[in-house]
Amino acid sequence: MLYQTEPLVHLITNDVTRELCVNALLSAGARAVCAESPEEVSEVTASSKALVLNLGMLTHEKEQAMLLSARCAAAGEIPVVLDPVGINGSAFRMDFAKKLLSLHAITCVRGNAHEIEALEKAYGVEDLPALSDTLGVILVQTGSTDSVAQGGRVFEITGGSPLAKRVTGFGCLTSALLGAALAEEPSGSSVIASLSKIKQAQEEAEDSMRKSVSFGTATFSTCFLDAISRMGSPLFTSQCLRLYAVTDRRWLKEGQTLYQAVEQALSGGATMVQLREKDLSDEEMILEGKKLLPLCHRFQAPLVINDRVTVAKAVGADGVHLGLSDGSIAEARKILGPSAIIGATAHNAEEAKKAEAEGATYLGCGAAFGSATKGDAVPIAPGEYLRITSAVSIPVCAIGGIQKDNISALKGLGLSGVAVISGIFAQPDLSSAVSALLSSVRHF
Repeated sequence: MLYQTEPLVHLITNDVTRELCVNALLSAGARAVCAESPEEVSEVTASSKALVLNLGMLTHEKEQAMLLSARCAAAGEIPVVLDPVGINGSAFRMDFAKKLLSLHAITCVRGNAHEIEALEKAYGVEDLPALSDTLGVILVQTGSTDSVAQGGRVFEITGGSPLAKRVTGFGCLTSALLGAALAEEPSGSSVIASLSKIKQAQEEAEDSMRKSVSFGTATFSTCFLDAISRMGSPLFTSQCLRLYAVTDRRWLKEGQTLYQAVEQALSGGATMVQLREKDLSDEEMILEGKKLLPLCHRFQAPLVINDRVTVAKAVGADGVHLGLSDGSIAEARKILGPSAIIGATAHNAEEAKKAEAEGATYLGCGAAFGSATKGDAVPIAPGEYLRITSAVSIPVCAIGGIQKDNISALKGLGLSGVAVISGIFAQPDLSSAVSALLSSVRHF
């Protein structure tokens, strides 16, 4: 599921898309309530974790209900998403949108290009950052490319499927899912991560749809809900560490892409992937991560990002791996959420116990046999591995210079598996290399 805490989202929306919005929330692991009577909305909003206000099919009674709910949300610091449907063609809706915004209760505004442009004109500004600052909201403009503006910056999310425009309600659906995202964490990064997942689900839906015997937009809509329901982070267990593939593009063959290499590793049986590309910028890492995430999830393998917590958040990755100098485990947990995988590096039992006490999910310990990736890595003796695995209750994997010819030396040390870089990505046949390593690890 996209959302791990099953947040309750109060939707006041239009009759045309209500069912699709509710089904999307349920598919994503959230819950929905659609109370609209002014007599009860304040009570319902107060018990919810987010409020979504959709101006489609606006009536005077809905106006009253939305104002009551918005004031209640503001008092309870409950995040609110405003979907200003049709304000570019209706003075009635525009006036009411401005009234809602004047309450300073809105956390996020999501609209299409025409609706956002109408707001820019109404408030006398010329671009997304200026409008975001003027309104004091996270501003989202969705389309073939989604744009998120906050704090003077704009982040763009590409991808998705053009078929989403041929099914009514995908904008409304997106607003509903953003409400659930903000319920879990009211931040711009959670909005970006949710939009990335929605784009990814659209792409998976189109792929699934085209494999059907008879396909069309109705099938696309169903396939989208299926994709959303499958998009939860793969459940982490110690088995995920059995054969942990850690990327390094420097080992790839000429003409081979990172995506192709990871796909081959997963096809061979890799159980988890870490995106570790030290020379890439954050933006480049995000692009690579967004490509790899659906691939990894197709194989039910978690994807974690090396070092960079903000990249992991933007990608929507399953977690992050932190070296000893890469930041606080507690801070990473705060940013990525309670269900995120937070890996930590340890070289001895003392470091291992400290990382576990701080909340690490697993430990990567090395270098087992030196390292072709890190030339200055100091090997860990078998006895130290035993001390580490005996000192902690979380799973531990070995890393560093591991090949099929030396992996047997790690047996009997209490390890859950091995993390491998060159032993996978420097091999001429990645899939066969992984299969050979996996057969040895099974005998740990």
